[in-house]
Amino acid sequence: MNEDRGAGPMALAGIRVDRHGVDRLAARGLISDAARDEALALIEPPRRWGLWAGRLIGTVGAALVLSGIVYFFAFNWNAIPPLAKLGAIAALIAASCLTVFPGFGRQAVEPAAAAAVTLVGVFLAVEGQIYQTGADAWTLFAAWAGLTLAWALLACSAATWAVWIAVAAVTIVTWWDQTQPADAAFHTGRNLSLMALFGIALGTREALAARGFMWPAARWTRFYLALPLLAAGTQLAFFLLEELRGFGPAEWTAMVLIALTLATMGAVFRYVIPDVVMLAAVTLAGCAIIDFALFRLLANGSRRADVGTYFLMGLATLALFAAAVAWLRAVSRRMEARP
Repeated sequence: MNEDRGAGPMALAGIRVDRHGVDRLAARGLISDAARDEALALIEPPRRWGLWAGRLIGTVGAALVLSGIVYFFAFNWNAIPPLAKLGAIAALIAASCLTVFPGFGRQAVEPAAAAAVTLVGVFLAVEGQIYQTGADAWTLFAAWAGLTLAWALLACSAATWAVWIAVAAVTIVTWWDQTQPADAAFHTGRNLSLMALFGIALGTREALAARGFMWPAARWTRFYLALPLLAAGTQLAFFLLEELRGFGPAEWTAMVLIALTLATMGAVFRYVIPDVVMLAAVTLAGCAIIDFALFRLLANGSRRADVGTYFLMGLATLALFAAAVAWLRAVSRRMEARP
């Protein structure tokens, strides 16, 4: 009995308190409005904007410094000796890596690690301009991603991973653009590759956040990975539906993969990790695909349609998105009332 009494406060101390939890308690009538306001003042003090402003200024400042470095070498290209170009960039990379030693705060380490990964790409680009080999551009990005993968793994920084994933995505796009013919297989393969990249990264992010890792748990990382995933899937669905009459096994397989991706994301962000904003993004992508598919069916696969078809599509679009909004509002209310 004493053990149970002693475990209660410890269990309560392990519960994370945030604004959504306080709002749910107030919505259920468990706390008064005055208690809610006082709790929110403790969780989100009025001067908290200074922390966010500092982070925003630091991020923008780091981006401007890196842009200045790139433009400096581009503007003074002919006036700088080759060894000076490479040596200066290598020195900047070394200076960025020195921040891993004790004495530097996390707010300094994360931008420095991201800067180091970015400067590796600058170094490779400058080297490629000095010693031109005629290689395709995708090899530069592939080497950039390969050389910085270990840094991204060791840095444990969301900003560093954001840079690395962007480089990997550009590698995929440029490889398909420069090595494959622009046919249906090209569009399908490129978008499915991007969906795989961002899907694996999103799944890894959610798994690490669920295990208590703080560095990938920032909410912006979820949108950074999920929105390109939805965009790639929606674009591929539109492209496939444009050729509705020529649907074969490959096209049907791609459409099934897109549907499974949307269904999985919808189920996860509805039941496993409730997030009404992400659920709204998934719903919007699904509605857009369904709406376009309905138009292609009504137009009988043709690129043109009569006035009656456009009238029916207008009604169907209004009904579809109105139903989606009503469903999202109902789901949002249930999420707020969820204990």
